[in-house]
Amino acid sequence: MKYIIDQRYRLRGWYKSPTGLYDLRTKEARFYTKEDYILLMKCDGTHDIDKDMLSENERHFIEWLEKNGIIREAGFLEYLTKEQEYRTYPARYKKHAHWSITGACNLKCRHCFMSAPHAKHGSPSKEQLLSIVDQLAECGVFTVGLTGGEPLIREDLWEIIDALHEKEIGVSILYTNGWLVDEALLDKLDERKMHPNFQLSFDGVGWHDFLRGVPGAEERTIEALKLLQKRKYNVSISICLHRKNRDSLRETIRLLASLGVRGVKCGSMLELGEWMSPEVQGLQLTRDEQLELFEEYIPQYFEDDAPVSIMMADTLMYTPGDKKWRIHNVRRIPEERESDILSCGVLKNNFYIGADGMVAPCMGMCDCGYSSHFPNLFETPLKEILRDSEYTELTAATVKDIRDHNPECRECKYVDRCTGGCRNCVLMQSDDYYGIDKEVCYFFENGWEERITKAAEEPFRAYLKRNPPKEKADRVIRIEQEEDPYL
Repeated sequence: MKYIIDQRYRLRGWYKSPTGLYDLRTKEARFYTKEDYILLMKCDGTHDIDKDMLSENERHFIEWLEKNGIIREAGFLEYLTKEQEYRTYPARYKKHAHWSITGACNLKCRHCFMSAPHAKHGSPSKEQLLSIVDQLAECGVFTVGLTGGEPLIREDLWEIIDALHEKEIGVSILYTNGWLVDEALLDKLDERKMHPNFQLSFDGVGWHDFLRGVPGAEERTIEALKLLQKRKYNVSISICLHRKNRDSLRETIRLLASLGVRGVKCGSMLELGEWMSPEVQGLQLTRDEQLELFEEYIPQYFEDDAPVSIMMADTLMYTPGDKKWRIHNVRRIPEERESDILSCGVLKNNFYIGADGMVAPCMGMCDCGYSSHFPNLFETPLKEILRDSEYTELTAATVKDIRDHNPECRECKYVDRCTGGCRNCVLMQSDDYYGIDKEVCYFFENGWEERITKAAEEPFRAYLKRNPPKEKADRVIRIEQEEDPYL
């Protein structure tokens, strides 16, 4: 029998990952063993495959491919299209680029770590952005999240989006302050058959204008959320907490849920950029103040029937419909697996491109003291950055690398549940990329794992009685740590 790969899929290889099958619908690749891939490549409409002549493993693989709609019986003289034929890219596989297409913004946010009110990182020309589009396509990066500054202020936004579309690069998420979200914007997305997720910021009922620095920002954001709800867009929200708005958390999340928001991340600000200004000194929550705030809110969250998916920085993460919640800081990696698990799994398939061309593991690192170590694609081609470079070594740091670099970790009684913390947070504390996140040490050493667990256990049990878990949760959006430009 002759099989053929469904037109949804394409045979692709990346540097050091040559056995990929790219899915046009999900915009990501699945990788197979060399032996399985050779068999998959024979599903091209030209090779006869006799299941009786296959090994047991090969037969199971073919049956699995067929069951999942990846292959089917080929029609008469039906062959792979030119686009489906095997092609390689000269860079390591990266699924997603978080891309600042401008360093400027139309608001004056008091906490902006990249100082967008002053366009500290500049705003690239249209020609520079189009060059980046070409480089993303050359490297086989097929989804981007557009951010800024404020991406919607660019007059050439649609030229950039159309260039991405021409290269089959999907815009999976738009990060915006919401001021310029209107019917015209969504109509233009509809014209292009695009329906990206949106992430907005909302910094507390009655307090949003204060942090955003422009009167009317709160009203405009609420109107944007109503419009996105009407047009059936998935929306997530970032909440930046400080001493003025901390008492508004429950009211804020209730409001957001009523406006169709499906996921919320909340935490305090990075002490960089505008947040270092004297006018906001004293507003940053201390470590204990933030943790105490979450400890107080967690029971309220479950009493309100978990109205949104949530990630509270360092503490509780939960998606409605799931059977369990978890603590963000707790990662149980046994010693025998520490060399196989990345210190930050997010960095494996994602990276950040700054408005100034800097390529960093994540956006929060764009203005730290270590940023001089990161390459710039206006100077070094992206295909070189994403091959064998200091950058790729950093993003490939394993739990073992962190524990070996910090011998005290191996002696710590919390080593069974801690992997050294967030690399972004580490670089906020020192210039040692492989160092220890002292805030995570504080979390464990001061009993916060136990306190958060105690705060969540009984309310969660009561919540599950009212809302029995489902196999597949509906109306939820899972929060991914790397996608947040503030936390």
